[in-house]
Amino acid sequence: MRIRKVKTASGKYALQVVSGVSGNLEIHKHIGSYSSESEKENLLIKARNYIEAKTGQEDLFKNISKLDFSEIAILESKPIFAYKFLGEIYSRLGFDEYGDPVLKDLIIARIFSPSSKTEARELLLESFERKYSLKTIYRHLKATFDGRFKEFIQEKLIAFAKKDLGDSLRLILYDVTTLYFDSQVRIGLKEFGFSKDHRPNDTQVVVGLVVNKDGFPLYFDVFKGNTFEGHTFLATILKIIKLLDNPKIIVVADSAMLSKINIEALGKRGIGFIVGARLSNLPTKLIDNISGSLGKTDKKINIFAYNDFKLVCQYLTKRANKDRSDRQKQVLKAQNLVNKPSGAISRFRFLKKSLNQKYVINEELILKSEKLEGIKGYITNTELKPQEIIEKYHSLWRIENCFRVTKTDLIARPIFHHLDETIKAHLIIVFAGLAITRFVEIKTNLSIKKVIKIISKVLTHKVKNIKTGETVLIETQTENQQLLKDLEIIKSVGH
Repeated sequence: MRIRKVKTASGKYALQVVSGVSGNLEIHKHIGSYSSESEKENLLIKARNYIEAKTGQEDLFKNISKLDFSEIAILESKPIFAYKFLGEIYSRLGFDEYGDPVLKDLIIARIFSPSSKTEARELLLESFERKYSLKTIYRHLKATFDGRFKEFIQEKLIAFAKKDLGDSLRLILYDVTTLYFDSQVRIGLKEFGFSKDHRPNDTQVVVGLVVNKDGFPLYFDVFKGNTFEGHTFLATILKIIKLLDNPKIIVVADSAMLSKINIEALGKRGIGFIVGARLSNLPTKLIDNISGSLGKTDKKINIFAYNDFKLVCQYLTKRANKDRSDRQKQVLKAQNLVNKPSGAISRFRFLKKSLNQKYVINEELILKSEKLEGIKGYITNTELKPQEIIEKYHSLWRIENCFRVTKTDLIARPIFHHLDETIKAHLIIVFAGLAITRFVEIKTNLSIKKVIKIISKVLTHKVKNIKTGETVLIETQTENQQLLKDLEIIKSVGH
């Protein structure tokens, strides 16, 4: 048992006797409220007497004013609160039902301090008193396939999003990213491909992710590193629709997923979609029509017919200024390369080969770019209003944020595994960690980095009275009001 200070509705503070070191808090007795230090001291005496009467154990610091601090030793301090908090979220999402404590601990370790499996083993032992051999860890990782852990957590996340987050899941977001290996060996899923991490000399895998409208993850899949991202789209969407058991959904994706095969397949199945349009690939006549009708009017929106679908276009002055600046820089680079050619010249925009095979400025492309300046297009088969279509498309930033969390906070790459099954197992751990992370971020409105920083300040100290040999566990207390406020928000998420 311990003494807890809480703020009351009247603005005063109260003392309670509680037990537990995390969100699983049991209040044994409300001692009373105080508004002065003298009142506080009297309540502290009552609280200590209550604890002594209930437990039969004297307070180690009962006579603190007479105690020689040289007689007190802190044997260890561990972030047990952090472990229990993350474990509570793991349970709240339904993952505990899988019944594998090793996987649970690996996921908690990935969120708390992402590292290699060897370092995770050390962290679990030293910080959380969870002891596993490396052999046990790898055995449980490989067993994720036999036990269908990936399918299990995806089903749990979908059910949780519907029931606890109150989402009908009529709108889902899809995008892909790449995760690289610190290796040039091509085997299985590991292949060279277009790297979003700007690591063209390393092998990689392609990861497709589906999230809800708030950026809460629902499903992921992994593809060979040289897979074109547009080729991942249809297969993934059909799988998630089967899991959702709801074909009447709207899928939002960027222009990389735009292909005639993809959108026609969705249309035939009655699946709604909103995808970014590649305006520069449109016929010249349609480009002229779009540009002329919008007339460089800020925020103006028009709708055009496009292959049995709707093409919604909007002009923004802010976007036009950026497009113009980018184009001018690119044209300048192109002109410099024409004057002083290099081996990489073919990679630059606004260049083309002339009849004598020399590179010259592509004036036609510059003209087309000027016409499309400030214009963004969206292709859809939905009946949503144009502004709704634009707003839903721009919610794709949430999935980009998931990729940032995956790579920066969960440090999903570089991947050091070699076998396809261990690569997939690593990604399953990361995906489950992402689900816990995003839930905490959504509910607290704090970044996971800040949450980890806050909960790491609450340590469980094993304290010994050298004179008597008595030891007690004491949890860190603070009077910092902002920290207390943040902790209350974080603790509430675990319940």
